[in-house]
Amino acid sequence: MRRDRAQGIGAQVYAGDRGYDDGESHFFLAQQGLRSALKLNSYRTRKRDPNKEGWLALKEDPDYSVMPQTAQAGLRERYKVEQKFGEAKAFHGLRRCRYLGLARYRLQLNLKRSVMPKTALVKLLYGLGFRQPPQRVLQAA
Repeated sequence: MRRDRAQGIGAQVYAGDRGYDDGESHFFLAQQGLRSALKLNSYRTRKRDPNKEGWLALKEDPDYSVMPQTAQAGLRERYKVEQKFGEAKAFHGLRRCRYLGLARYRLQLNLKRSVMPKTALVKLLYGLGFRQPPQRVLQAA
């Protein structure tokens, strides 16, 4: 949000998934005069203490409940980016860094990013995947 302001981006509504739902984010947006379209975690409105009244008021607010079309469209497109991060983490070793230091981590990241499209191309052209089949398939064969 601060970076958007520094670059002159005039966004008025900020959207995000439940991972960004914390009190500080909502409070900061309200303090800056911006609208929040961050998805609420369900436990916020189901809990049994008096603090849930603020969350219920936010959920019932007409500005919050009717998210602008751009925020909804952004949330629908977000999975495409998240899929690539998940693939890099699960199948290309980005769950942990092999080297110490920011420069070495960037080197590892850039090497992995250069390999990812090539593995998809090999699978597309030849039908070969680089992942091991599950053990059940190996035993059945």
